[in-house]
Amino acid sequence: MSRTLSFYYDILLTFGEPVRSHAFVLRCVPPSFPGQEVLTVSLALDPAVSVAFQHDGFGNLLEAGRVEGHHDRFRYTVQGTARLDLSRRVREAPHPVFRYPSPFTGTDEAMEDWLRQLTLPPDPRERAWALAAAVGGRMTYLPGVTSVRTTAAEAFAAGQGVCQDFAHIYLALARRAGLTARYVNGLPEGEGASHAWCEVWLDGVWTGIDPTRGRWTGEDYLRFSVGRDFGDCPMERGVFLGLTTQSQTVFMRVRPQ
Repeated sequence: MSRTLSFYYDILLTFGEPVRSHAFVLRCVPPSFPGQEVLTVSLALDPAVSVAFQHDGFGNLLEAGRVEGHHDRFRYTVQGTARLDLSRRVREAPHPVFRYPSPFTGTDEAMEDWLRQLTLPPDPRERAWALAAAVGGRMTYLPGVTSVRTTAAEAFAAGQGVCQDFAHIYLALARRAGLTARYVNGLPEGEGASHAWCEVWLDGVWTGIDPTRGRWTGEDYLRFSVGRDFGDCPMERGVFLGLTTQSQTVFMRVRPQ
């Protein structure tokens, strides 16, 4: 059943001292693909600069630009509407890269031992679900104990983390369990911050699974970008000239239209 969502996503970066020559790449505009049709979308930047729209090697939509002058804040806001209908997904062959470890999703001996102790079903769909339930039972959701640089092995050892960590741990173990899986950045229905989940290749189509919330994803999840792990598809990345601190404020809202 199709569903139309309205979305609003706002990020404010605040610098302790003015910076300049700020080059950035964003993945903050959701793309259209079979199963997700973006109906309307607008992007506003502050400072206001032009951006070039491109695609990366994973098919994600990029917005690249540069702020030359001094500025102590950088803000981007995207809003629009999208129609989601999972029945319109098409069969596709997955790239082999999603079967192997990536910089954030390598396993260590502790993870390998834990995986061997699990009794996973032979059916791929049941195996994908059983593994998500096991990861959810093993990990505790707790912000502030990990960072964007934390690997799956580090988060697993801590037993705590946020959605990015749950996704990385799931991907690391799923690939070791013979599943083809990838990382997803996007927005679920509700209010708060952006979210990360996974997609597993099942029966010829990419199927979303959220190990943090313990559920399959549906037409209430809006996909922005995919990759092997977070490092392939962050919402924003940039470099600038200036020695300063940086803080970030995030707000998103997704509602049924």
